[in-house]
Amino acid sequence: MTNRFVALLFCAVLITACEQGETPDATPELTVRYAAVELADISTAAALTARCEEEEMTFRAHFAELEAHTGTPTIDSYYQSLDSLFSSIDTVSSTAQSLAGIHPDEALREAGDACSQLLSKVTTDMNLSRSLYDAVSRLNVDDADDVTRFSIDKLLLSFRLAGVDLDDAGRERVRELNDNIVAIGQDFDRNIRDDVRYLEVDSADDLAGLPDDYIAAHQPNEDGKILISTRYPDVFPLFEYAENDDLRKEMAMLYNLRGYPKNDEQLRLLLEARYELAQLIGFDNYADLITADKMSGSAGRVAEFIEELKGYTGEVQDREYEVLLARLRQDDPDAERVESWQRSFVVSKVRREQYKVDSKVTRQYFSYNNSRDGILLLVQELFGVRVEPWETDTWHEDVEAFELYDGDKVLGRFYLDMHPREGKYQHAAMMPFVNGIEGQQLPVAGLICNFPRGDEPMQFSQVVTFLHEFGHLIHWQFAGHHQWSNVSGITTEWDFVEAPSQMLQEWIWDYDTVSQFALNASGEVLPKDLHGRMVDARDFGIGMGTRAQLSYAALSLSMYNRDPADVDFDAMAAEITREFTRFEPLQGTHFWAAFGHLNGYSAIYYTYQWSLAIATDMFTPFKENGLRNVEVAGAYRDKVLAAGGSRPAEELVTDFLGREISFEPYADRLRGTGLQE
Repeated sequence: MTNRFVALLFCAVLITACEQGETPDATPELTVRYAAVELADISTAAALTARCEEEEMTFRAHFAELEAHTGTPTIDSYYQSLDSLFSSIDTVSSTAQSLAGIHPDEALREAGDACSQLLSKVTTDMNLSRSLYDAVSRLNVDDADDVTRFSIDKLLLSFRLAGVDLDDAGRERVRELNDNIVAIGQDFDRNIRDDVRYLEVDSADDLAGLPDDYIAAHQPNEDGKILISTRYPDVFPLFEYAENDDLRKEMAMLYNLRGYPKNDEQLRLLLEARYELAQLIGFDNYADLITADKMSGSAGRVAEFIEELKGYTGEVQDREYEVLLARLRQDDPDAERVESWQRSFVVSKVRREQYKVDSKVTRQYFSYNNSRDGILLLVQELFGVRVEPWETDTWHEDVEAFELYDGDKVLGRFYLDMHPREGKYQHAAMMPFVNGIEGQQLPVAGLICNFPRGDEPMQFSQVVTFLHEFGHLIHWQFAGHHQWSNVSGITTEWDFVEAPSQMLQEWIWDYDTVSQFALNASGEVLPKDLHGRMVDARDFGIGMGTRAQLSYAALSLSMYNRDPADVDFDAMAAEITREFTRFEPLQGTHFWAAFGHLNGYSAIYYTYQWSLAIATDMFTPFKENGLRNVEVAGAYRDKVLAAGGSRPAEELVTDFLGREISFEPYADRLRGTGLQE
């Protein structure tokens, strides 16, 4: 027994005794502790580092106590103690990891990454502990409720998939690989986050076609140059509106070079580490390992699913592409194909001319403030809850904080960090801070986006993204009220996680919902006939869009379902792009270097399409009974959202629908043309 082990064990005994008001000489009960983190206490890098190191020692002591336990493990004592440790590590690590992506202080962002790395080592050691695994295996579940049994089964599976069955040398190598994977992944993400590029424009004349407010927001600098960044609020309007084809191509080049060349090496290292890890644990490749606990169950089933959706969308994509090519040839009779940087621009023209939907007009009705207020109102009315301001510390002056109430009961708390700034995560996501535990801690999360500010207009697609991410947020809030950490919150299968957020997007197509907040600067409501035309134009491009998503899913899977030595990033990306889409890869770019999901989602980007198929089916009761039907919404909240990961996702959805899940509603939608006759 080492001196460090003795010290940690004594520390654990002391912690337990003090928490119970006992002397250290008393026989201790197993520690049950839920760590809490206040932003005010970690406002500097030094404070975050000190807190993280302190927590790591406490976690190690708690871990040592559990490993040293020699009595009969019980659910009320041993499992409760173990689960509180997992929950506490998750709270501190999630907070640090979220701040690493969003805090304005670069030093604190780096401290957040370091803290996440440090605590991931504790989690890895716990997942590889034969003592913990054996103790959980011996738990008597005869009198346990169904949720507790399911929680224990999930934990045992996670132990096995982590490699707990390996010998000492194998487990030690798994530790090394997991540490490397965390560090490499953080570098990969940081390289994307920090790589903001700028297109220099000589004159506002080059911005012809862009909205007046966009041009006004991009004034010449002291050198007379107009700088357009690769951040979302800059780049997407440019792709859609800029009449200058060369300008759109230049931006496409810049946008698809983010993260390169640094991420060439990082992605290679990531693939190699995950491949070795999978083989150590007994799988042929990492794709098989990562899908083992998903709804799909295997990488082979994922490949079949991708091919199935590919079959539904070929003819639709071809028809849509020919419409674009015909429209492009009206302006350029010599055009032989539609280039990738021309797609958004020409799609916008088709919608404007064939469907009478001008995105420059529609965006005037969707200011950020009104859209935010409308989405908050929708959630309150639909699910019978109340949103109130939350007086608390935040990490930036732009961040708003709210509490979610059900009657007088606080269900959860959340932050809205919605506007771009230097060093901030550049995509859109729901970032967790605290996974709620019933009777112990409330769920807390942040919505992190990069939208225009205040009364500035948003692209309609950004409003859809807002709704999508808010779907994750309410799922987190409603689901964070279970006893065990691995069934509370969004702990369901990963290929179901996107379904609730994708379904909430449907309310943007409901005029009763949209008319409550879609107002222009004069206070005029979005005309109903215009919204109707937007609905008519909705599915134009669904074939091309779905094929693009399938190409990303196929790329994600293909990078991880084989030996990394066989992967040529550029060649594979180009081949898959040509197989699934009608658009030629943009020569000289390396878009995979900024495809952040290759780290976080690894092989399972398919989950977006899998979840969308389920979301389309889950939406059918609302279509049949009305989108504002509070009884259907209540059943959905209780049976799907609030259930969290307490049962398999298939059971949750089946319970809500009253029948088995069907992918046919989504297949039917994909088979449609979306084209105006």
